[in-house]
Amino acid sequence: MPCKDAMIEKVISLTPDMIVEDALHILEHEKIRTAPVISSDNRLLGMFGFMSVMRQVLPVSVTMTNGLEHLDFARGAKPDIAKRINEIKSKPVESAMEQEPITISPDLSVWEGILKLTKHGSPLPVVESGTQKFLGILTEQSAISELELIVSSSS
Repeated sequence: MPCKDAMIEKVISLTPDMIVEDALHILEHEKIRTAPVISSDNRLLGMFGFMSVMRQVLPVSVTMTNGLEHLDFARGAKPDIAKRINEIKSKPVESAMEQEPITISPDLSVWEGILKLTKHGSPLPVVESGTQKFLGILTEQSAISELELIVSSSS
């Protein structure tokens, strides 16, 4: 079964010119942590979420691979972090989004999609190869639902 069978097509998406503060309100209201950023011609431009903002406002030593394991020093950095949060809130989403997210092809097998989910997290945008046209997202929930269908049909 291909990933297109497990993807969610009706997705809350954001535009690159949307203000970060408004985008965060949408994520909070919809109870999601990440959303695709889509161009006017339906191409995936990136992914934006709470982690995107955290990467922008926390010190680099915290967010880099093999970065700090303890944040006790951050108490002293609160004014600086608060200033960064206030600054980013008024910027467009495109300035804070992940610009090169891991994507998957609609024809990738569900099993390969699940492997990518376990390695890279969720959600994973599903895009047409070459055009980058956004089709939907694969999540842990949608993959498990598809697996349940596969298992029940083979019983």
